[in-house]
Amino acid sequence: MTDAAMPQTLRDLIEQQAATQPDAPLLVHPATGASTTYADLRRTAVQLAGELAEAGIVPGEVVSTMLPNGGAAVEVFLGAMHGGYVVSPINLLAQDAQLEHVLAHSGTRIVFAAAEHAARLTALVAKAAPSVRIRATDPDAMAPQSARAAPPVEVAPSSPALLMYTSGTTGLPKGVLLTHRNLLASGRAVAAAQALTSADRVLSALPLYHINGQCIATIAPLVSGGSIVIPRRFSVSGWWPLVERYRPTWLNLVPTMIAFLCNGPELTPAQRDACRGVRFARSASAPLPPEQHRAFEQRFGISIVEAMGLTETASVAFSNPLAPAARRIGSPGLPLAVEARVVDPGAGGLTLGGHAVRTTATVSE
Repeated sequence: MTDAAMPQTLRDLIEQQAATQPDAPLLVHPATGASTTYADLRRTAVQLAGELAEAGIVPGEVVSTMLPNGGAAVEVFLGAMHGGYVVSPINLLAQDAQLEHVLAHSGTRIVFAAAEHAARLTALVAKAAPSVRIRATDPDAMAPQSARAAPPVEVAPSSPALLMYTSGTTGLPKGVLLTHRNLLASGRAVAAAQALTSADRVLSALPLYHINGQCIATIAPLVSGGSIVIPRRFSVSGWWPLVERYRPTWLNLVPTMIAFLCNGPELTPAQRDACRGVRFARSASAPLPPEQHRAFEQRFGISIVEAMGLTETASVAFSNPLAPAARRIGSPGLPLAVEARVVDPGAGGLTLGGHAVRTTATVSE
C-alpha cells in the first residue's frame, strides 16, 4: 500500500477496515460472549456522532469516559475519534480532587459513565464543571441514543484525538494531547515490530483509561486488522481459561500480572496446549525483574518482549526485538518510533546505574 493510500486518521482506518473485512471481529467480550465486528464499530461510531450532535456537542470538543473495560469503553474511545471529537478517558481510581481538576481543565462536554461512577461524578460536576452532562452507559455496549447521522466534518492527521492526564502522583494531573497522526504512528510501529497481522488476537486486561491499553492493545490491533479479547479485569484464576477459550496469539501484560501468574495455579493440559499458539507476551509500564522474566518463560513456554512507553509518546518509546535471541533481559530495548540519544553526562539529568545521563525523545510522525 502506498503512503497516499494509507489511512491518515483513525476515521480513515476504521472506514477502511469496515469496508475490507466488515464481519471480522475487532472486539470479543468475555463478560457476555458477544463480539463487535468492524462493521459494528463503524455503525456505532456514526450513531455516536449523531447523538453528540443532537446534544449540541460539536466535533473538536472533548468527550470523556469513566467506564471499566468492555464494549462501551472501546466503542466510545474509537467512535469519538472517528467523529472528530477528542476522547478523554478518566482514571477509575482517581481521587475526588484529581477528578475535579480533570473535569474542569479538560473542558469536557459529556462523560459516558458506568452506573457505579455516575452518582459520584454528578456531585463533582455540580462543583467543578456544572455544564458537563453525565451519560449513564452500560459497560458491555454503548447503545447510542440516536440513529441520526451527524453532518460529516473534516478530520485531519493533525487533528487532536486523545487527551490523557498523567503524573497525578507528583501533583495535579497534566494533560497530554495526542493527534490522529501520533496514534497511527504508534499503532503502526507496534504492529510492525511485533509482526501483527489480521490473524493475530491479543488478550489484554489493562484498563482502557491507560495509554498502554489504548495504544498497544487497541490501536495496534486496529491497524493490523486483528482482534482484542478484553476481560473486565485481570484475574489470576481466570487468565489461562481465557487463553484456552479464545486462543490469543499474544498477551499484553505488566510486571505485577506476570508475578501473579508465576505464583498462580498450575495449567491444565488443555491450557498448556493453548499456550503453544501464543507467539509472545509483551511487558511494559514498569521494569520487569529478570528473575520473573525467566520464571514466566520457563513455566509457560511463552517468550516475553519487554518494552517501555510514555503517555507523551503514545505508549511507544523502546522495545526489545521480537526474536528471543536478539533481546536483552533486564533492558527496555531499542528505540521504537522515536529518536533517542544520550547527552554528555556533564549536562546533568537522570541517573542510571550510578552515572548521570540525559535523554531526549522525539515522536516520529
